[in-house]
Amino acid sequence: MNKGKISKEKVDKFLELVDQAETIAIASHVNPDGDNLGSSLGLRRSLELYDKNVEVIGFDTIDDYLLFLPEIDHYKKPSMDSYDLFMFLDCSEFARIGEKLGPVAKASRKSLVLDHHVGGSLKTDLDIVLDTAPATCQIVFELLDRLKLPIDRDVASLLYTGLCTDTNRFLYSNVTEYTFYMAGRLLSLGAESQYIYRNLYQSKPMKVMKFETEIMQNAIFFDKKAYSVVSKELVEKHGVQMGDAENVISLLRDIDEVEVAMLLKEYDNGEYKVSLRSKDYDVSKIARANGGGGHIKASGFTIYAKCLDEATKKAFDMLKEIDV
Repeated sequence: MNKGKISKEKVDKFLELVDQAETIAIASHVNPDGDNLGSSLGLRRSLELYDKNVEVIGFDTIDDYLLFLPEIDHYKKPSMDSYDLFMFLDCSEFARIGEKLGPVAKASRKSLVLDHHVGGSLKTDLDIVLDTAPATCQIVFELLDRLKLPIDRDVASLLYTGLCTDTNRFLYSNVTEYTFYMAGRLLSLGAESQYIYRNLYQSKPMKVMKFETEIMQNAIFFDKKAYSVVSKELVEKHGVQMGDAENVISLLRDIDEVEVAMLLKEYDNGEYKVSLRSKDYDVSKIARANGGGGHIKASGFTIYAKCLDEATKKAFDMLKEIDV
């Protein structure tokens, strides 16, 4: 089988940049998810075993459901103002790493991008962006596999976790033969699949279930579309985190009568994040038109508004314009 999609030139360039760097930073994007942390922490661990000085840097709070990950204590604030090599993982926009990491990235000597989201505007020394890959973890695995870089039990478990979360347990249409090849290799290298599944899918606290249920109960359904809102007040009411709402958008999309689902989440400082999911409709064009991005069936963007009511109306009006 064709084991991967990255050109030999880019694989070699990746190793060259790593070998030339004394200090390496791997930037986590804002609101890090399973693929982001799995790819970042997994790559860090492998390069550490390769005898490199590597940090995974970020400023966000990790959602509770991901705290079981090995190496999670290596997610830290940067220890330096600049690095020899700055890696953007699972994103290709300065906005996605947050305003605090932007200056560090710009001050670093060289940079590269590993991502599976198209449409980014970053200009770096090496861009490996494969929209055919279902997860950034798959891109990282291909690099490690082809370069014969170390993959121990923790690296395997981290990459397997990101693969599971971004493919929804191998359900999405962008899963390929290579994805299953990767999964099999990671299992043979010690990925603890049952431990991962238990923590991701069989350990939901009762308060999160009640939180999800209320979001679903408040949803509006019309014209094969579903729409719901997650306010900061609702998060506080249930004593959960905003990240605990991530599963709801898929639950709405999975309803038989729904083709497109939209979820609006309220953050601080007038920032509202919109998630879009579909069965077949290309929601990425709506996301890109509003400064966001993602995949054909799973995308998102950010709205800025004076209040929740204003943001709700903006998002809902956009959803009404979608013709499915």
